[in-house]
Amino acid sequence: MITKLWHLKGVFFLIVLFVGFAACVKEKDPTAQRNQIKDSLNEIAKAISNKDLNGLNKYYAQPTPAGQGPNALLAAVAAKGDSTFSMHGRKFSIDGKKASVRFAFTEDPTDTDFSYLYLENDGNWKITGFEIK
Repeated sequence: MITKLWHLKGVFFLIVLFVGFAACVKEKDPTAQRNQIKDSLNEIAKAISNKDLNGLNKYYAQPTPAGQGPNALLAAVAAKGDSTFSMHGRKFSIDGKKASVRFAFTEDPTDTDFSYLYLENDGNWKITGFEIK
């Protein structure tokens, strides 16, 4: 009887170990992450085009990075001279809870002046920095 209990305990331990391992290696669906980023980027682009500082601030990580805040982003985009903002040729690079988005200001396929938005996921994708070229 004790031997059977010992075997049941061993089997139960292996099942718990397997379930714990499966929970640890479970990854987020990359398509779902890309769709979340796309949704956030569409809202960010809309806020930049409308020069909506409050709307843009919702998509910023808090505390706002020094010199990389919403005012600086709006100023950098305004310096490009475009009246409406859109991200052409967006490319995503996702690394767990961080992502970078490369984009161009023009539709021209030969445009190699790429700008970047750096995002972090804290429940929603938020801007942590940018490089506007």
